[in-house]
Amino acid sequence: MRSLQSDLIILTAMLGLTCANPASAQAPDNADVQTADTQAAAAIGTYVGMFGPHKITVSIEKIVGRTVLGYSVVTGNERAFSGSWQTVAEGISFIGKEPGDHPEDGVFNLSFNATNKTLAGRWDANDKKKPSVDLSLKARKFKYDPSAGEYAQASSRVLKEKDVENLTQAELRLMRNEIYARHGYSFIIQDMQEHFAKVDWYMPVALDVADRLTPLEAKNAALIKRYESYSSEYYDKFGR
Repeated sequence: MRSLQSDLIILTAMLGLTCANPASAQAPDNADVQTADTQAAAAIGTYVGMFGPHKITVSIEKIVGRTVLGYSVVTGNERAFSGSWQTVAEGISFIGKEPGDHPEDGVFNLSFNATNKTLAGRWDANDKKKPSVDLSLKARKFKYDPSAGEYAQASSRVLKEKDVENLTQAELRLMRNEIYARHGYSFIIQDMQEHFAKVDWYMPVALDVADRLTPLEAKNAALIKRYESYSSEYYDKFGR
């Protein structure tokens, strides 16, 4: 027969366990947090779309707790951002702030649609004199495609002089820049920015792609550049 003292000890231990581990009270909250974390993690990836007349790539690189880290590539600039995310009625919303040490820095306010794999929202410049930019970005992984473009031969076979000697300077310039565009080069020159922004296959992902060119492409780019420099002479010579 147990003593009263033993019963009291057992009762006290049971109460202590209940208070120390209130599983039934905590479970719903933990489940909600885990669901939200999963939804947020689903947004990790790269997204491409228009930034005014230019094309932009936004990459959500990492989500740690409530912190989101990423970067953007547009018009020859690559800018990191960091911020936070929260659950909203539409899904997940992100705020990503660029460092602020560049005159073109600002803040991304984006919402992630898990069904369509899209980011939508806007970018607000730190300089309040500059307008906000509306964004509608689609999830997309960069993939090098040597067959893309008007002059795909520049990435698929060794060019001969006859392939370039009768082209105008504008045609040669586009042929050469397509090589870099296929590797995701983010153009600084405005006319190239605007041209490739209209091309579906183009996705800006890097500021320097020289080391990504194949030996064949590097050789072709050098040939095209040489003819580019003397295009007027060759153009007149071959009667176009």
